Amino acid sequence: MTGKPIAKSHDLNGELLGELMDAIQTGIESYASLPNMSELATKSIKEFLDKRYGPAWQCVIGEGFAYDISVQSGAYLLMYYNGNLGCLVFKT
Repeated sequence: MTGKPIAKSHDLNGELLGELMDAIQTGIESYASLPNMSELATKSIKEFLDKRYGPAWQCVIGEGFAYDISVQSGAYLLMYYNGNLGCLVFKT
């Protein structure tokens, strides 16, 4: 499953935005062929972000979800992958 990631909403600088989008795309593509892809990719992405940018990152992957969150400034991204798979990452 290779798709085009699209940043729908974020408050990240350009470099961090690119790094987070790459990490999400890698996480999704690494587990794309498995039935529990969302669970495994979410865990992988969260662990990567916690190690690289410090603890307290959260990650949600799925279709058709809504959210209402409070986040740290400069630590929020809603991205779509392949048009319909949403990925929300943020730091609390």
